[in-house]
Amino acid sequence: MVYLLFFLVLAALAYQLLALGCLWRFFSQSRRPQPSPPFPGISVLKPLKGRQETTRECLESFLKQDYHPYQVIFGVKNPDDLVLPLLRELQQAFPQRGVEIVVCPETLGLNPKVSTLRQLEDHAVYDLLVITDADVKVGPDFLSRMAAALKEPGVGVASCPYRAGPVKSLGAGFEALTIAADFIPSVATAFYVEGIRFALGATMGITRRALAAIGGFAALADFLADDYQLGWKAAQAGYRVLLLPYVVETLNMKMSFKEYLGHQLRWARTYRVSRPKGYMAYGINHALVYSTLLFLAAGLAPWAWGALGAALAVRIVIAIFSERRALQGGLPWLYFFLTPLKDFLSWGIWLLSFLGDKVTWQQVRFRVTREGKLVPEL
Repeated sequence: MVYLLFFLVLAALAYQLLALGCLWRFFSQSRRPQPSPPFPGISVLKPLKGRQETTRECLESFLKQDYHPYQVIFGVKNPDDLVLPLLRELQQAFPQRGVEIVVCPETLGLNPKVSTLRQLEDHAVYDLLVITDADVKVGPDFLSRMAAALKEPGVGVASCPYRAGPVKSLGAGFEALTIAADFIPSVATAFYVEGIRFALGATMGITRRALAAIGGFAALADFLADDYQLGWKAAQAGYRVLLLPYVVETLNMKMSFKEYLGHQLRWARTYRVSRPKGYMAYGINHALVYSTLLFLAAGLAPWAWGALGAALAVRIVIAIFSERRALQGGLPWLYFFLTPLKDFLSWGIWLLSFLGDKVTWQQVRFRVTREGKLVPEL
């Protein structure tokens, strides 16, 4: 057992160092050149539900782009949605942006985001489509960067890494730490080791031609991980899928700790069915857990202290480097010292993900099939 744990620790530390190198290399890339005029038009599709204290800030960031031409289409399912007064206010405040508000009452599949997108597509007037979540904030050059990527030869889909914005709760802090210490390093490693054949759902761009090639939004209607499927299906259709070294921000300041755990378990089970081999390999990420088990199995031997100290140091370094240097985030320093607790929670969630295929999403219980599709629990 000691020998097995020793080799697990070595492999885990090697992975952490590889991830650190991949992070540095990915975020050191030079910017892609701006597209030459005339600039291609972009239709921004933004499904919405409800209103949070940061909703205005997020939506306005898409209405203040240094780009032309583009339109922004807001979609809501409920005609009494609390966000509608804000949308009408923004429509009047930014008449030059071609803001359109669309009520999407139909239920076209089990994924409500995709259902809304299917009903927004006919309102898009341009050939480049950008899909973005409600809680995402971007810089004024976001659309120009996305246009440059989507106009490259053979590119069908492009997306961006993201960081968490300011945090006001323990759950939001742990979510930000998980993004920085686990998710983004794993994405950067995948970028160089196996190539990107998936998209990140915070912001995604796709060409009309690529969307038609995968069967339209209808092909994603019953999938939980619509972002993964969008990129995967485009890659299978022969299109290049790009991940841009451009960081957007998600604003979910008051996520509760319970919501954090539920989100992580849902993501883990979705990842497991979508990329089973990659998810198994993701288990090597738990360096601190394996070094702690080694320390205990070795009877608290002095040499095992070294392995435990090395694992703790490299985990905190990668969390800080990812959040502060790569993502340019502002997570309070206190959270970095909670990395050991987060790592043990992540390991527990990784193990728990193998014990079932049930997820709760928007207060509805589903079973996730091996294809990654949703099946309602009766």
